[in-house]
Amino acid sequence: MKKTTRDHLVSTLENLREEDLNRFKFKLNEFPIAECFDNIPQGSLEKANAMDLGRLLLGFYTEDYSVQVTVNVLNAINCRDEAEKLLSLTRKS
Repeated sequence: MKKTTRDHLVSTLENLREEDLNRFKFKLNEFPIAECFDNIPQGSLEKANAMDLGRLLLGFYTEDYSVQVTVNVLNAINCRDEAEKLLSLTRKS
């Protein structure tokens, strides 16, 4: 069965160390987002695990934009390998 964008988002976030996941959540809350979207509230992010984050990202942003936001935040916290991997897994053929 083909993996979905949500599967790839969750897998990417699950691969982060706990410290990196916490930095991701902190940065995600303050990261500049396109005008037509809102940042995910800090309260929703605080106790979110990787699955919760995947659901929040897809709920707040479109599928493609959730990947872009995730990649941008991963790059901002110096998790560039995970960002590149997510981009390659979700790139449309």
